[in-house]
Amino acid sequence: MKKNRFKARSLFLGFCFFIFFFLSSGLSLAQGNAGGEIIILPEDNVFSDSARFYANYYREILADLLNFPLDTTVVIFIADSEEEFLSRVGSSFPDWGAAAASIDRAAIIIKSPKYIRVGKSFRELIGHELTHIMLHRASGSQWLPRWIHEGLSMRVSGEWSIGQDILVARAVWTNRLINLYRLEGLTEFSGAEANLAYTESYLAASELVKASDKYLLADLLGLYRDNRDFYRSFEIVTNNDYHGWTTNWYERMTMRYHFFLFLLDVELFWLLIPLFFILLVILKKRQNAKVKKRWRIEDRINPPDEGYNQYYDGYYDDKDKV
Repeated sequence: MKKNRFKARSLFLGFCFFIFFFLSSGLSLAQGNAGGEIIILPEDNVFSDSARFYANYYREILADLLNFPLDTTVVIFIADSEEEFLSRVGSSFPDWGAAAASIDRAAIIIKSPKYIRVGKSFRELIGHELTHIMLHRASGSQWLPRWIHEGLSMRVSGEWSIGQDILVARAVWTNRLINLYRLEGLTEFSGAEANLAYTESYLAASELVKASDKYLLADLLGLYRDNRDFYRSFEIVTNNDYHGWTTNWYERMTMRYHFFLFLLDVELFWLLIPLFFILLVILKKRQNAKVKKRWRIEDRINPPDEGYNQYYDGYYDDKDKV
């Protein structure tokens, strides 16, 4: 009898443990799913489905690149007017901005392409701002240089064109290349200067996600989460101290863009066209002069008629004439 009671008690305790484990696992799973949720507002906006699709698309790319999944709920709000946009981001937001991310609150406010022409695709804007949030989470919610934030956001969202190469080349030629340290004040830049700052950020961040070492940035972020010292983490992962790396990058960009890319500048192109034709005319005249000179020499060697004596350079005597 005692043996049966003991067996029944064991079965009951085992069943209770199973139920507790199942419920706990289910709760943890539900919390995990909620933590990585993406909410689009307003839900009935004509671009809500597109926003959700693009957000999930970039979410997977970033999770792989950063080796860190989305671990919080992200809210994306689509503003249908300039007034609605500014009411959420603040009147001090630069007028060239088309979207903004609050990395602490994991919120994105984006202008609707239906009412506002922003110069960038809806897809690019979502990818750009989601990168800010996931990069912030992957860093342990700690500070990162602005050029890493903006550069990686541009790279992930695919914001690049040949015109930006020309922009950097012109900045190099006119000695206006911006030091990476100055990019911390990006929101205070004018439209043209901000464009250059974003482009420089892209070029600098691209060196941290080279194909030869895809997870260098992920390693940097992982180490940074652990030791909470960005400069030390940067030095360990890259084998360069931060100041030296940024200085070398500045010099490399100056050398790279100092020559041929500047020739692609449209304004310079139209300036060089007349100079090119002037040079072409000068060369043509010199070529014609050389041809005429050669013809004169050939005529003296091979006289055209019997009056060749006038072309004869040496001794001439009428008695020798046949």
